[in-house]
Amino acid sequence: MEKYTAIARSKEFKKLKRAKLVFIWPIVILFLLYYLTLPLMAGYARPLMSSFVTGHITFGYLYGVFFYLVAWALAYLYVRKARKFDERARAIIDPYTRKKGA
Repeated sequence: MEKYTAIARSKEFKKLKRAKLVFIWPIVILFLLYYLTLPLMAGYARPLMSSFVTGHITFGYLYGVFFYLVAWALAYLYVRKARKFDERARAIIDPYTRKKGA
């Protein structure tokens, strides 16, 4: 238990926590804004959503398709950044988990 307390109090761990929060919250807010905009625009911006962009494709359809692309892009971005966070976490924990004399 002392190891966990020491890790939690370390400057490196606090920096890692802060970096994760600074990265994650803008991603969450961006996703929620994009997600909630679709039903709002469908209800209140009907002329825009029903306007044809090309052929029989409306702005609403494009927005809906791009929603999936944005979600996948954000997930990809998160996975790439999470790997770096994991590496930093391992570097923080390693000194506490190595056996003495090894």
